[in-house]
Amino acid sequence: FSLVVIMSQGVSKSVAIIGGGSAGIATCRFLKDAGHRIRLLDAGSTFGGIWAPHPSNDVVYNNLTTNLPTVVMQSFDMDFSPKVPSYVSPSQLGEYLQSYAEFSGAEEHTELEATVTSVSRRPQGWKVSWEKGGQQHSEDFDCVAVANGHFNKPYMPKIPGQDEWLSGDSSRRLLHARDYREPTAFAGANVLVVGGRSSGVDIARELRCTAASLYVLAKGGSQIFREGHCAYVPLGAALRADGHLEFEGVVVDGAAADVVILATGYQYEFPFLDTEALGMEVERYVTPMYLHCLHASLPTLAFIGLPQSVPCPITAFEAQARYIAAYWAGRVQTSEQERHEWVEARKAQVGERLQDMHITGDSTWSYIVDLIRLSGVQGEDLER
Repeated sequence: FSLVVIMSQGVSKSVAIIGGGSAGIATCRFLKDAGHRIRLLDAGSTFGGIWAPHPSNDVVYNNLTTNLPTVVMQSFDMDFSPKVPSYVSPSQLGEYLQSYAEFSGAEEHTELEATVTSVSRRPQGWKVSWEKGGQQHSEDFDCVAVANGHFNKPYMPKIPGQDEWLSGDSSRRLLHARDYREPTAFAGANVLVVGGRSSGVDIARELRCTAASLYVLAKGGSQIFREGHCAYVPLGAALRADGHLEFEGVVVDGAAADVVILATGYQYEFPFLDTEALGMEVERYVTPMYLHCLHASLPTLAFIGLPQSVPCPITAFEAQARYIAAYWAGRVQTSEQERHEWVEARKAQVGERLQDMHITGDSTWSYIVDLIRLSGVQGEDLER
């Protein structure tokens, strides 16, 4: 079914969209349909972001397949081809996003191979500067939508004992999952994978067939569990100088680790923004973000795609884009106080774990429905 609803025309704003992945394409689609004047800027040579044929970074490892089925990844308004499997390869997802860009009419509004270098405030909007083909360009816009993804800057926490372990033997290696490509590079190695979410599970699954010993250090358990040459070790264990893991005074049986792979996720990064001047905190969370997508103090600056653990990503991007399009068209009104109150309530909800600010998880669907409703879709259109 479709959630395309004709939007009544409001104020038309000039908008720069930064990023040509799925979030940027969805933003382009809904801003265009709302009557805004848009320019999408992306550093890559094609649409798709990290899923493009020639991505601007190499975060995707060789044997990756999506951990979500196509039926929940896709737009409400454009299905994947029935010829592809339910869980697709990077190239298949990239082909879908290229088709989605064509479906959305994004191409005529897009400048590819354009690297945004700065976004700065103007008295009546924003100045966006970018580099293309060795030439510098800049243009003023009323609003800016940032959709550059969050899979570029690795989050690399220190494991207890890490420094002593590294200094104990110069042949030992520490790397982030971003630098992992395929399992044969670790044949015969004793590998510790830190992290138990999607990439950690994927990498551990691949390594169990090639590594001599495999340890997975992750939260969620309280006891050491071993099966053959593989062992699960609860978070809180320390890596000793001799390469063995120790948890609550118990040394884990097995060979000493000589490789550590941190499958610990990523930090948000906006190198083109002076985040301090914009009153933002940017780490494993971004504040102050109203509804996870609108700067609470500067509502002409939006961020599409911040939420994590999202089971239906493109649908969520579309809902955020729909809301931002309506907000900038003047069909949605909130006070600065209301926006900051929402941010503070969200902080109180997650407590000390500010890194969970944008994890929507099981509440994603209600979040999507709320955004669509707030953007002005009502009655039967919303029920559909």
